[in-house]
Amino acid sequence: MLYSEPPPLRPFSEAKPTLLVSWWITLFCTCIILLRLAGRYIRVEKLFREDKIVALALVPLFLRIACAHIVLLWGTNNVELEGSKLSDLEIAHRVTGSRVVLAGRIFYAATLWMLKLTTLEFLTRLAGASMKKLYLRLTMFLRYALGVSFIAVLITDLAVCHPVSNSWQVTPDPGGQCRQGFVQLITMGATSVVIDIILIVFPVPIILSTRIPTKRKVLLVMLFCFGFLTVGITLYRVPKIIQLKGDQIFRSMWASIELLAATTVANIVALGSFLRDSGAKKTKFRPGYHSSGTTSRGGHGVTTGATWDDLEHAKSHAQPRKTESEEWLDDMGGPRPRRESMRKMNRQSSQSTAGIRGPSPTASDDSLIRQERSYSRGTITALDLPAPKRPPAAMVAGAGGF
Repeated sequence: MLYSEPPPLRPFSEAKPTLLVSWWITLFCTCIILLRLAGRYIRVEKLFREDKIVALALVPLFLRIACAHIVLLWGTNNVELEGSKLSDLEIAHRVTGSRVVLAGRIFYAATLWMLKLTTLEFLTRLAGASMKKLYLRLTMFLRYALGVSFIAVLITDLAVCHPVSNSWQVTPDPGGQCRQGFVQLITMGATSVVIDIILIVFPVPIILSTRIPTKRKVLLVMLFCFGFLTVGITLYRVPKIIQLKGDQIFRSMWASIELLAATTVANIVALGSFLRDSGAKKTKFRPGYHSSGTTSRGGHGVTTGATWDDLEHAKSHAQPRKTESEEWLDDMGGPRPRRESMRKMNRQSSQSTAGIRGPSPTASDDSLIRQERSYSRGTITALDLPAPKRPPAAMVAGAGGF
């Protein structure tokens, strides 16, 4: 039988450590998310779509800890009250706690699902870079799966007990179906595990299909397999909560631990790119440029005749930097999009038939000083500029005669 008798009544002194740990975990998750947002904005001066999603996850995260604070402070109706003498105020507090715990479970699910959507958004970009229809269809399926599963969690949280008012009834005992919430627990745990496993396995075929060394493949696969931590936590806490008769202190503790693991998994890719100093970056001003149009690198001067307006025009027409997913494909030596390959071939052919010409100041701010540019397939070397002629020797006035 799924439902059981309520757990014994426990004083607030036993719930206080769980409350402190829950607040600490919430603040730590906030620091992780803010670090990601700050790092992204410093590098590119804008936020990507997944950054905005993870920023919105802060709202249900703090709403959940506010609900958990009230629940742990005042308690719920899922306790054994026979033989205990509670005042009217304590009963009223437990009624409020029983109502708030329903909202807290919704905010808890919303936080987890938004973190999963953050990971899915990155994988969607990765699938778009691989240009395979199967991966694109799988990302669309996962979007629908996230929406349907979240609706299922809402229904099981509010519609299992009839009438709904019995969910916060303290006395008499409304029954395990109305006070333990096991249907919502199992539904949320099962859908979360399935979606997490798909998000972990999804990028593995893309990594294995590349031509990078085996050691590099293993490291990348291990990075994505870090998501199994959340799967293991869910598989442990669901049966343990049922075994402990839905004890709210234990349930709140492991919910906070799962939130910490999910936040880490959702942000590990972005934070890893910051540590590796890769991914999207903003174009930085190079102090080698001068208003006279002359720049030097390594002691070799190249006169370009470019003005400051030309440099600003070049920056405005420069191609955007690559995102983390494209950077990963470049690092892995993975497949490139077909359209980019065609544009690259057309550009090479047009350069070969257009004749010989020097570097254009409007090509990019970097082409003015670089003589060699590496691409993912091969290297294109710029034409050598003619060596400057030596100026004629200066003659001192009055040194020669007529």
